[in-house]
Amino acid sequence: MFTHRGESFRVVDGQVHVWDASPHNQAIPDGEVYATDLLRRHRELDGVGVPRHQVERVSEESLLRDVFDTGFVDRAVLQPVVLGDLFVLGFSPLEWHAEMAEWMPDRFVLSGELDPAAGQPGARGLVPRVRRHDLRGITLCEQRRPTGRLPLGEPWLRRVLARCAEAGADVVHVGVGPSTRPAPWRREEPDARRRPHVPSWAEPLQSGSMLPVRRAAERVAPPGFDPAQLRALAGELPEVSFVLGAGCLPGRQLCALGELPNVSVLLTEILPWMGSTDFAHAFGGLLRAFGAQRLLFGSGYPMVRPGRLVRELASYRFPPELIHRYPRWDTTAVRAVLGGNAARLYRIGDLHAAPGVAAAGA
Repeated sequence: MFTHRGESFRVVDGQVHVWDASPHNQAIPDGEVYATDLLRRHRELDGVGVPRHQVERVSEESLLRDVFDTGFVDRAVLQPVVLGDLFVLGFSPLEWHAEMAEWMPDRFVLSGELDPAAGQPGARGLVPRVRRHDLRGITLCEQRRPTGRLPLGEPWLRRVLARCAEAGADVVHVGVGPSTRPAPWRREEPDARRRPHVPSWAEPLQSGSMLPVRRAAERVAPPGFDPAQLRALAGELPEVSFVLGAGCLPGRQLCALGELPNVSVLLTEILPWMGSTDFAHAFGGLLRAFGAQRLLFGSGYPMVRPGRLVRELASYRFPPELIHRYPRWDTTAVRAVLGGNAARLYRIGDLHAAPGVAAAGA
């Protein structure tokens, strides 16, 4: 439990990853480039004094030390991302998360994943996995690479999500995942130095051809989806709660989805820039569109350790020139965003029933 200015807060980190991007797991060269991007982004956000190997591969010890032993986080939602074309054994698969949950009971909420490249056949067996692992959510990767797209308007997708909700996974994450990109309002010039060590001539060739096996393609497609399709999907599945990443759409389009009562936003992608004017406008716009009852805290660990973000969000104040432009950010709102909302969505009973949390999440 986190204490700030005499107030106690239960904290649920809505986006934590257990991944392995170490060299032995990289499917070169794209896996190496993606891992390099992750390390670069980590250094920019929270890389002071963290050894490289602790970022490349998250161990049980580092997760326990950085997330729970600090006293900032009570529960964490493990978000899976397989990325099987970039990593030999998978990048952050559900099976590892299930092992971690057994090793540290009563610490995690588990989520499953729908891979866009697999299409409808990839959804087979998803409902039994929901029951077997007590999954509370489904991470929906609507687009991963140009060859892997999963439109939200697919009829079979609605049926699969409805069955998952009946089985217990009634939270759907869209546009939520590890990001090597900067904040949504920032642009970054391509860095020519970010290239794999493996030369192009070392790429395996197709049999009887001089063409490489893997085509040059974007390693992970930028987030984004058709807002009209999400509106239709959320309207057809009112019993499902949709959690969107804060950077999955341009700010104005994302705020427009605040009209949908079963849509919330995970703040992971904008929290590292607390203190900037850009953050104030982005956060204030989301607070006005969704209200404090539909915003969720997330660190994206190991990209950023949660302690600093929890402390800064609890003490955050809008700049004086903006304080009357956006809704109040008071203790009730802080309690809801840090943990109350997530405890309600993911049915975390002991936290949801804690004094002050249930009321904040209602």
